[in-house]
Formats: sequence, structure tokens, C-alpha cells
Amino acid sequence: MEHGCLYHLHPAVRGRNEGFGLLFYNTRDTKLTFVRCGDLLRILPAAEAAGMRRVEIHGKDEPERDRARRVLEGLSRKGLIIETGISP
Repeated sequence: MEHGCLYHLHPAVRGRNEGFGLLFYNTRDTKLTFVRCGDLLRILPAAEAAGMRRVEIHGKDEPERDRARRVLEGLSRKGLIIETGISP
């Protein structure tokens, strides 16, 4: 994980890793969102007591990481993920 913003799934959103990228299910409006990003982004298992699942960038180079950041910003605007802080 690179230094930068930390993102977690919104509590009302379920998400999982798929072969094409990520799949989100928003329980507030029952919409599915498919993100075709391959392995560029990954949803990690809940590791904290609160059970929030982190979304992480796995880009190999700067152009891939830039693309991943743009995708994360879009997911955040849709309310599927929330920015929770800055990574160490």
C-alpha cells in the first residue's frame, strides 16, 4: 500500500473482489456497481474491531496508481467508499 488516503467500504455497502475487478452492492438503494479494474484495486478482509473493509491500490507504476486514485474518487462521490484517513 502506498502513502496517501485510506478508503473503506461505506457501512451500508457490501463489496467483493471479482475476476474483472470489484463488485459493490449498495443496501441503501439495492444497486450493483461493477468496477472493471482487474487487480488494480482490492477489497481487503475486515481486520479491525469495527469490521470496516479497506480498499487498497495495487498499481505497479505511477500511471496505474493515478488511474486507481481516479476510480477511488469516483467511488467516493457515489458514496460506496469513504475516506477514513491518511496511511502512515
